[in-house]
Amino acid sequence: MTQPENEIQGIQSLELGLELFGLLARQGRPCGLSDLARQAGMHRAKAYRYLVSLVRAGWARQDAATGLYDVGPVVRDLALAWLARQDPIRLAGAEARLLAQTLGDTCFVAILGQGGVTAIRVFQPAHTVSVGVSEGALLDPASSATGRLFAAWLPVGTEPLSEALRRDIRALGLAVVEGDHVPGINALSAPVFDAQGQLRLSLTLVGPASSLPADAGGPAAKALLDASRRVTAALGGLPSA
Repeated sequence: MTQPENEIQGIQSLELGLELFGLLARQGRPCGLSDLARQAGMHRAKAYRYLVSLVRAGWARQDAATGLYDVGPVVRDLALAWLARQDPIRLAGAEARLLAQTLGDTCFVAILGQGGVTAIRVFQPAHTVSVGVSEGALLDPASSATGRLFAAWLPVGTEPLSEALRRDIRALGLAVVEGDHVPGINALSAPVFDAQGQLRLSLTLVGPASSLPADAGGPAAKALLDASRRVTAALGGLPSA
């Protein structure tokens, strides 16, 4: 029988060093030895020895002028390696599937492809009437919620939107269509950003007006925004200005 991890004896000194490193990383700014030792509940000399090892390994660095400690270059390299392993389409697809199941409306993932804004993953609700969206379908930039969303983040002057609509979509963080694309069918589309603040893809809910209100402040919109923000966070992304 495999022992639970909390019952397996580890290397205490390694665990203490990692705790000290975690404390340093959470500071959000360079920090002095005495302050770190105090926060860690360690003797100053003990904390110093751990920091020397962390600096040697590249996990921490010390400013030669101020003597303050900060996270080191290894952290940057690990962060970049972790980001490279993230699959935005897989992450967004998992969220889209869950939204379709829980809200009972079609949810799809779209990207900006060579031919235009394209639905690449489509998830239908299990037990309700759904709106047919095909994978590979192109979304109109002027009348669809997804097309408008992408148009809102294109460089100013290139999108087929009025400046007022563009500002509204960016302010809401959401594009809303009430029967504009297909009468009686509403849609909500939310953006996912990458680590450079660029729009990477979108999550879109589409359904009959009876089941999907065109309400930017409603429960469906909130669930969609929460999902898009989780994918953005998983990619290390930040919304663009």
